[in-house]
Amino acid sequence: MKIKIAFLLSLTILFTGVSAIKAQHPLKEADNAFKYCQYEKALDEYKTGIRKIRKNQIEVRRVTYQIAECYRIMGDIKNAEKFYERLEKKNYQKDNPMILFHLGNIALSKGEYADALKYFENFKKRAPEDKRTDVLIESCQKAKTWTENPTRYEVENFKKFNTRQDDWAPRWGNPNKQNQIIFSSNRDGSVGKGTNQWTGGGFSDIYKSDKPKSKNTEWPGEWSPTLPLDEEQIINTSVNEGEASANAKGTTIYFTKCPQDKKKVYGCYVYQASRKGKSWSVPELVELGPDSFNYVHPFISDDELTIYFASNKPGGYGGYDIYKATRAKKSAKFGNIKNLGNVVNTPGQEVFPALRGDSVLYFSSDGHPGMGGLDIFYSKIKDGVFEKPENMMYPINSNADDIGMMFDDSKVIDPKSKSEYLEKGFFSSNRPGGRGGDDIYYFVLRPLVFTLSGFVKDALTLQYIDKADVEIIGTDGTSYKTKTDIKGYYHFDKTMILSNVTYKMRVTKSKYWEENNTASQTTVGLTENTDLKQDFLLTPYPVEPIVLPEILYPLDEAILLPQYKDSLMSLYEIMIKNPTIVVELRSHTDFRASDEYNEDLSQRRAQSCVDFLIYEKGIDADRIIPKGYGEYKPRKLEKDMTITYNKKKFTFKKGTVLTEMYITGLTSRDEQ
Repeated sequence: MKIKIAFLLSLTILFTGVSAIKAQHPLKEADNAFKYCQYEKALDEYKTGIRKIRKNQIEVRRVTYQIAECYRIMGDIKNAEKFYERLEKKNYQKDNPMILFHLGNIALSKGEYADALKYFENFKKRAPEDKRTDVLIESCQKAKTWTENPTRYEVENFKKFNTRQDDWAPRWGNPNKQNQIIFSSNRDGSVGKGTNQWTGGGFSDIYKSDKPKSKNTEWPGEWSPTLPLDEEQIINTSVNEGEASANAKGTTIYFTKCPQDKKKVYGCYVYQASRKGKSWSVPELVELGPDSFNYVHPFISDDELTIYFASNKPGGYGGYDIYKATRAKKSAKFGNIKNLGNVVNTPGQEVFPALRGDSVLYFSSDGHPGMGGLDIFYSKIKDGVFEKPENMMYPINSNADDIGMMFDDSKVIDPKSKSEYLEKGFFSSNRPGGRGGDDIYYFVLRPLVFTLSGFVKDALTLQYIDKADVEIIGTDGTSYKTKTDIKGYYHFDKTMILSNVTYKMRVTKSKYWEENNTASQTTVGLTENTDLKQDFLLTPYPVEPIVLPEILYPLDEAILLPQYKDSLMSLYEIMIKNPTIVVELRSHTDFRASDEYNEDLSQRRAQSCVDFLIYEKGIDADRIIPKGYGEYKPRKLEKDMTITYNKKKFTFKKGTVLTEMYITGLTSRDEQ
């Protein structure tokens, strides 16, 4: 039975004579029908009987509320809202504040968050002890945010499965192969005839559809026309069957069944049946507790030793709670029945449990903060402990009821990203825009595709640099290298650039400085496919030697004076920033003394600078070579220089080469 529509009373009755009921009270039969969940019958009786009690306004308001409740429970929200509002105008909420609670939920289900919030806040003032209100107030705030900021899931109506009636709770008929879907439906052609007094719709059966072998590689692919699970009406009968869960091989199913007869209304219970050839065995009751309560929505574990289900039996946290039961072997009865606890269960309703693997529980709830109605949640299981449930948010969830999550684990390539889908599967919902009441939907989560590319150019000429080395290192521990092509272009593809990773980048090329050659790119926080771009401008080594700040020595000495050590710091910084370069440090003398002597003196002076960089600053000795040139390579001025000597200023022009001939040709001794 589609238990998701109404979470009310446990069922066990014996009808008394109709004439006796009518004799006692004109609405006694309506009240009895409501009590025993015959809401369609109760509605007809209330609408007829209310005319007979018009003078009793207290009773009129009570019956009006019962009419609204019938409509709400049967899923006719539009008419339910009309009757609740009629009572609100008569201030009936003073006597029964639940009117405000229901109007708030209706507003929430319509996406009217401001109105819903007002109803819930007003209800809280009148019923502060109700623990559900704070969650619903939080829901009003979160639902708006989630709707405005949807997740990356894409949801589509699976039209080929749906009818104008209700189709819900998809499950794998053979979880190991995942090529048959079983689901519940009260469509035309179901075995049960007439009207289900609970819902006002038809009776439900279990249906199936197979996925044939096909060359169609798109998902969800081709599926056969839907058929009843069994043609012999062993599982599907004249009453409600639904919400089935199959064992791994599909040889045994566990399902909800709601037996009834003309004189007695029973509850809904879990049954199991096994396949016998092309037929099925007679379903047997799975004993999970006293038969005066409901046990619905079974889900069997892969090893068939644990069953999860929902029940309204006493001792829980709310209306329906999720329980699990275990057994030592498949032939044994289930026992050790445990409530999953108040992390999963709430004062509201928790239903439709389903495991993904053995580490995540999916279920539907209206007791955790949600978007309205039943939302789909998941709770991770670690060391047997259920973690705080997370809402699947919009568009998996909606303002309506969203139930029965299942995943397709097959590997299928997404035609848009050309990569495997991250997630895909099915669920059901009665959200607006469907074909019937409840419809089956499918969802996909496409992979986010990222690439990283760019150009490397010469900073001076802006020409593209060929064969530059580009390296990336990700915070996930991955690293990749590539080289630029003849056009200076590099590229890291979607297999290298992953979601939620930050990449440090470094570009190197011989004869280019290692400055402005690093960058960082990240995919953290990106919610759309993105081609990351990063260009680099590398500065080439200068053609001419770099002139360091002046370092002077006492005449005929090679001792590096402390005040000139700072002049070597710019070279030190260059070598630190460019850890792969090898430097020749040159020293020169003037033309005084012999050529041999000057060459030796300049070599010793160069060595003094190198020793400072090696022994005091830690530069590797293999990276720096001292070279004394004596007077052989006179200095060439790279800019105009003005020097004050003996209180006189002398200016020497850019490009001047300080040869012996040039110096001796100067007119004054001071200038020389």
